[in-house]
Amino acid sequence: MDLNRESAPSKEDVNLFLNKVNFNLPEGYLEFMKESNGADITNDENYAFLWPITDLFDLNSDYEVSSFASDFFLFGSDGGGTAYAIQKLSGKIYTIPFIGMSNQEASLFCNNFDEFLNTFE
Repeated sequence: MDLNRESAPSKEDVNLFLNKVNFNLPEGYLEFMKESNGADITNDENYAFLWPITDLFDLNSDYEVSSFASDFFLFGSDGGGTAYAIQKLSGKIYTIPFIGMSNQEASLFCNNFDEFLNTFE
């Protein structure tokens, strides 16, 4: 796995993010993001771009996630047509298409953030 981290967000940025979050985060996600305000993760077969926590709410608004897939909150993408999303109720990680985005089109990817990272090992 190749992991390229961005600089850590400020404590103020983390607190601003946490003050807006009204759903369950995947176990391990916040700890990772406190050390890296976004990241590129690759292996021979997969790619993930984790969006900076400072941009997450704006990007979810831009993609109109609340209108198309209100059960989810996007936190990154595969660099193509698929987003990585947090199911708000469970905190589990799903994949969901950008085009045709809906709650019904989401597919369970993994149960927590450590499992997510392990898919790139």
